[in-house]
Amino acid sequence: MIDRLARYVAIPSVSRAEGPLAEAVAADLAAAGLTVQRQEHNLWSTIGDRPRPRLLFNSHLDTVPPGSGWSHDPWEPQLRDGRLSGLGANDAKGCVVALVEAFLRLHAALRAGQSLGGTVVLALTAEEEISGQGLGVVLPQLQPLDAALVGEPTGLVPMTAQRGLLVVKGRARGRTAHPANTSPDAADNAILTAARDLLALRDFHWGPAHPLLGRCHAHVTRIEGGFANNVIPDVCEFTLDIRTTPCETHAALCARLTSALRSELRVHSDRLVPVETPGDAPIVQAVRRALPDAAPAGSPAMSDMVFLTGVPAVKIGPGQSARSHTPDEYVLEGELHAGADAYERIARAFFDGAAESATARLWTAKARP
Repeated sequence: MIDRLARYVAIPSVSRAEGPLAEAVAADLAAAGLTVQRQEHNLWSTIGDRPRPRLLFNSHLDTVPPGSGWSHDPWEPQLRDGRLSGLGANDAKGCVVALVEAFLRLHAALRAGQSLGGTVVLALTAEEEISGQGLGVVLPQLQPLDAALVGEPTGLVPMTAQRGLLVVKGRARGRTAHPANTSPDAADNAILTAARDLLALRDFHWGPAHPLLGRCHAHVTRIEGGFANNVIPDVCEFTLDIRTTPCETHAALCARLTSALRSELRVHSDRLVPVETPGDAPIVQAVRRALPDAAPAGSPAMSDMVFLTGVPAVKIGPGQSARSHTPDEYVLEGELHAGADAYERIARAFFDGAAESATARLWTAKARP
């Protein structure tokens, strides 16, 4: 597994340039006797002995561009004392390798005559780091899906809820005037109007606290106003980055913000909605059986889980989120093995649980008069 990860890290796969890595992964799967399908830089493969239930293994092939501060070439993996460092080693090529390993183990078990009790679809997709359409593009071809595991570095903590992202553009209006001829009290200054609105956000009620994610919160990430040193500005624009929870829809939150602020508000992006999988969903119960010491939690970070609205999903994987996008990001060899073991156990627990439920339904039906 560590050798495979080193090979994958050595193949640059910044978002929209995942093609060479997709080819390498597809070749590994084909060498194991698997049929691989591909669309653009996305690939998927399917195994199973029954059509349903159908479980998705998903992670992403792309990485962010390397930042500054690396102690070595980001695409030359360094292995020391069981720690492999390189761009994407943690986010999320470690998850890719662990998912591939679990998938190959399940495939080998099927070829040896063991029953799986369902179907597993391994989908490794593109453009996750730029909130692109990788998984969204191929998802119709992967359906139907009964559950999903999304491979992200969570320290194998199962994330059953994930924040959404709402980006709102604000525009405060004023009236141009000459500063020499206008007193501060009389000026209709768009920058001051925007400032009052932004300060008002500190007292804005962001809705109820979600049990796993806490409250919705926002940050001002950009502001621009004025065009000359000696002109009172008539326009000031700002951007709000709002991390939402399942407690309130984006539309309802925007309506409340509009009522609370003087500035004009316009939704720039609202497609990345918050998602949540109920605790009694079979995939969550399978995770609890497979990893009895791992309690479900909420994730503040985005992932392709956002495309799985309507599909019960859990975000989970080896590595730690805090290492992502940092110089010399790394994953431990022990984390890789624990991740592959966890994915395999969760899949088996999921299918075993489905079989037990089917048997229970059958006996209940037979017991009816």
